[in-house]
Amino acid sequence: MNAELARNRRLEALSKRKADRVLVQPRRYASEMNPPEEGTISAWLIGALIHGVTSQEIEEKTGWSRSTALVNLYQVAKRAGVGIRRQSEKLHIILPEGAERSSSKARVVNPDRKAGNIRMLHESERVVAV
Repeated sequence: MNAELARNRRLEALSKRKADRVLVQPRRYASEMNPPEEGTISAWLIGALIHGVTSQEIEEKTGWSRSTALVNLYQVAKRAGVGIRRQSEKLHIILPEGAERSSSKARVVNPDRKAGNIRMLHESERVVAV
């Protein structure tokens, strides 16, 4: 009985793994948001979330592995105070209550740039076109 229950729970968890759900909860109020600085990788990631992006697109444009891309995305969202919702394989931003939909800081870097044209400086996390 215990083995069958454990098996059913594993199967249920696997079915939810790719289901539509909230991956990161946003902060409660817009006043608690901390938007990233202009020109940073963080700002580019937030901009990508605003437009809706898949994890594969982030991997291709940054050159990061899947795990690195997702960890960085989750950390940026937590730091900025926004949430992430997965819907039909695309990741979308969830803003806190009272926040405006458009943000000039989130659209700093052109999301259509290739990974080879963007590099990150470790000290300041500034995006530099090569």
